Amino acid sequence: MTATYNDFAAFNQDNIDAIVKTNTAAAKGFETISKYFVDLAGKSFEDAVDASKKLAAAKTVVELFQIQTKLAQESIETILEEGKKVSELTTTIAKDVTAPITDRFKVGVTVAAKTAKKAA
Repeated sequence: MTATYNDFAAFNQDNIDAIVKTNTAAAKGFETISKYFVDLAGKSFEDAVDASKKLAAAKTVVELFQIQTKLAQESIETILEEGKKVSELTTTIAKDVTAPITDRFKVGVTVAAKTAKKAA
């Protein structure tokens, strides 16, 4: 069986659909990560205000350094946690964006292999 014009047209339409799905996933991913960073910025501002209040409430220099040390430790922990979340989020988005094209590539390889086998 040889490929017909309709087969070729259907294959190309599926490719176009995959591109649309890829663009949709990319837009959704950009929206998701933008919202994440806006939320993170708001939380960071609130944390900075709270930290300032805690530092201002210190009654001695020793207490000031203790508070500052604790805040520094918490900041490092937060940076590590948020870095992990961003990494997981971007990995998920990358998979969602590339999945439709990857699927089409697999179909293309399968069709090409079948065609080559029949031609041999």
